[in-house]
Amino acid sequence: MEELGTWMRSYAVSFLTDGYLKYIGWTLHDKQWEVRLQCVKALQGLYGHRDMAAHMELFTSRFKIRMVSMVLDKEPEVAVEVVKLLTLMLENMEEALTEEDCQSVYPMVYVSSRPLATAAGLFLYRR
Repeated sequence: MEELGTWMRSYAVSFLTDGYLKYIGWTLHDKQWEVRLQCVKALQGLYGHRDMAAHMELFTSRFKIRMVSMVLDKEPEVAVEVVKLLTLMLENMEEALTEEDCQSVYPMVYVSSRPLATAAGLFLYRR
């Protein structure tokens, strides 16, 4: 997944297509937290650039519910990276996240995990 994300950033014309993005979307449901983490990090690289994020509309519409729900992932490291991903979506894709989506992130400011609370605070600040 990490390598696929790299290919998508480096060779966007060939690999930043729905045919390849679906594999990242499907593996957001993987049982292994390391796989989910790599998928989220690959997506961060794509949503982190406004021009690439513009090509992610179909992917976002199909997998946004899953990405937002991953804020409650049982693995704290994955949850932190998902909040960072949602922050990038907020910055680079106008109107991608609804107020309801954002309300899923707000309570994370109060969790005992400092990295997760910090990431959620940044999300709230950017919102």
